[in-house]
Amino acid sequence: MSLLSVDQEKCIKCGICVQACPVSIVEFDNGKSFPFVKSGNEKRCIVCGHCEAICPEFALIYNPPESQVTIPAENKEVNAVNLGTYFRSRRSIREYLQKPVEKELLKQVMDIVRYAPTGSNQQKNQWVIVQSKEVMQQLKEGTINWMQSVSAANPELAKRLNFAGLIASFERGNDVICRNAPHLIIGYANVAHTIASKDVVIATSHLELLLPAFGLGGCWGGYLMVALQYSPDLKKIIGLDDTVTVHSALMIGYPKYSYSKIPARGKADIHWL
Repeated sequence: MSLLSVDQEKCIKCGICVQACPVSIVEFDNGKSFPFVKSGNEKRCIVCGHCEAICPEFALIYNPPESQVTIPAENKEVNAVNLGTYFRSRRSIREYLQKPVEKELLKQVMDIVRYAPTGSNQQKNQWVIVQSKEVMQQLKEGTINWMQSVSAANPELAKRLNFAGLIASFERGNDVICRNAPHLIIGYANVAHTIASKDVVIATSHLELLLPAFGLGGCWGGYLMVALQYSPDLKKIIGLDDTVTVHSALMIGYPKYSYSKIPARGKADIHWL
């Protein structure tokens, strides 16, 4: 069975599913064919369901199709049903409008995020919010430079993480580091704070879940986050030194597209005692 099923009567060949695929395996020959996954590329699928969830015409079905849920238009009351639907409909946003987010709006978001729980209520999370295009570009290039240095020092690790492919894609003009997001929110804490990694990650998770309420979306910048943890030169770009450790990096902006469905997920792996 093909990885994707397309209802050809509904599909308008808009190409949104092609753009939404985070691993670029959905194709459609510039609109000459319906969306498809080339044979041999199925194994690269990360089973995120983005292609199906983003289709505005409900024309795409990711196989297997069980447990698909259409997101209701209304989601006003905070109860188990609506909040559960909201949590399950959370999506990582990788396509953004090229429109800056107002500083006052970012302040409102972060004013709520500061209430995220921290160990013993120590409240030691700290943040860098990148608005400058120049700084964004420096961080992208710095991350690629770090990948190149890792490739030279540890070729086996670099191969396992596909650094060569990422570097080549970046050199072709594809922003594989920040997905052309207009902003970044970077979470860090003092190295002496023993549970900082948990506190910052919890707060950043709250941040990602909060963004849609403000018309925004986000996606964890994993490559940048790891590079900031290991590259002192990269940390200097955002004014940080070796007294602190970066624990999160979130791309944010206004989403280019909205999602209409909730893709299937595996059953919770629970050991009951």
